[in-house]
Amino acid sequence: MLSNGYGEPVTIDGQIIRTIHRPLSGSEVAGLLSDASNLRRTVAPVGGRTQLALGNAPEPIDEVIDLTNINRVLHFEPADLTLSVEAGARFGEIQAVLAERGQTLPIEIPHPEKSTIGGMIATALSGPRRLGSGTLRDLLIGISVAYPSGIVAKAGGMVVKNVTGFDLMRLHHGAIGTLGVIVSANFKTIPLHRAEATVFATFSTLAGAFDASDRVRAGRIRPIALEILRSDSNWRLAVRVAGRPSTVELLVEETKEAVGAGARTLASDESAAWWRDYVEAQSLALPDRVMFRCGVAPKETRRLTSASIELLSQRAQAPDAINISPGLGGVLFGLPAANLTDKSLAGLQAALLSVAAHVTVLCAPNSLKSCLDVWGRQPETLPVMQALKSEFDPNRTINPGRLVGRI
Repeated sequence: MLSNGYGEPVTIDGQIIRTIHRPLSGSEVAGLLSDASNLRRTVAPVGGRTQLALGNAPEPIDEVIDLTNINRVLHFEPADLTLSVEAGARFGEIQAVLAERGQTLPIEIPHPEKSTIGGMIATALSGPRRLGSGTLRDLLIGISVAYPSGIVAKAGGMVVKNVTGFDLMRLHHGAIGTLGVIVSANFKTIPLHRAEATVFATFSTLAGAFDASDRVRAGRIRPIALEILRSDSNWRLAVRVAGRPSTVELLVEETKEAVGAGARTLASDESAAWWRDYVEAQSLALPDRVMFRCGVAPKETRRLTSASIELLSQRAQAPDAINISPGLGGVLFGLPAANLTDKSLAGLQAALLSVAAHVTVLCAPNSLKSCLDVWGRQPETLPVMQALKSEFDPNRTINPGRLVGRI
């Protein structure tokens, strides 16, 4: 099939790809990959097209495989808390199906109405709920992947404790489709929380916000999300708690005591809506934006944030968004792309790497990122990753150059 359901070619980092395949099954995907490999053509798998800015600019792409027609719920066993779904299924629709039975996949991402299950696994992005709920990697119990060899391989199954086969789930989580194309996945689900609330506190200094965050983390509150964000000239701490209604009431009171006077609270639906907006603002699909994600051990987050802000100031870069995850060791900076060149972006990444363990350019116009490796410091495991690429995709058919080290 060569029709494009969106009515226009696909653009990936400035490349316009006009050959669009829309297969209806995993075996068709494997066949398309095999044909492309034999013909030495390159392929990019796509789903909801919300995270195409992530990763290095790929080498020239000849074809796109659009997976959105492969979108069925294959199995859902509410009593067993297990779900099997095809890779092109929209995350928002899957969440609606689960919610009917009081269950969920506790992940929050921008554009859930567009984002697909396969894309979420491939990009490994997760929102602030990672603090209390983990990532999609922690929920995966089975996977099916199409390879350029023309086969569809499976690993895991439909039970939570499963040791069948090689651990393909973790291998493909975050690989951006460079090793194979995910065609279905199995998950363990969790019950929906009966209630939630978010406590906000505002501070005139970053140190004050971190002090309050430290008090929350040192107690027994155990929030499912904990974030510090810049709000005008102040800093806001957001603490999200969930559980039984009576438990949430107690946690809110303990949180207020920990963060100090003047705290305010959003309950239930208002709390959930605030976090949806917060996550949506971190979309990678926004034009003319550059977003950095810096990472360290959680105990080093305060130092990282202060040092990073100082480095940005020294280079006359004023971020329009700063989002800090103290319990995860992450800081996200958003900057207007108009204030950067390719050389200044590379220099800024190198400077941030002097104070952070990891620095990833999550998104940037192709004209800025084409001269750097957006993933930053190369891992010690790079030779292993290169060997895996050679084993699974010897002709470099899928997304060549997109992963760390231009794999």
